[in-house]
Amino acid sequence: MKSLIVYGVLVLAPAAGPLAVADAMRDPTRPPVVAKAHDAAIHEPPPVLSAIMGTPTARIAIFNGQLVRSGSIVGRYAIEAVLEDHVLYRHAGISQELYLPAAAAFKKPSTAPARSPAGAP
Repeated sequence: MKSLIVYGVLVLAPAAGPLAVADAMRDPTRPPVVAKAHDAAIHEPPPVLSAIMGTPTARIAIFNGQLVRSGSIVGRYAIEAVLEDHVLYRHAGISQELYLPAAAAFKKPSTAPARSPAGAP
């Protein structure tokens, strides 16, 4: 019986070896694997300031799509102050300012009278 076990181990051991080697082999036709978390940290998109509203004593803003006020934290951004036309925030230990987009960038509604549909008197 003991010789049967030894024979089984000797026959089956080489069969398990190539499986372990195949797991470590890389397909040369596939692109290299890159750490995605590292890329995301390097190419982090800039913050977006969408709106500022409220009174001079209590302002709130929409920063990166979230409603914030002084002292709020959005992801890696700490909001220091919400002012009339910009937000002061701290990111990676550096204080920065983010202004609202210029008013000229927004399309203003037309002041011309509405046209009547074709064929209407």
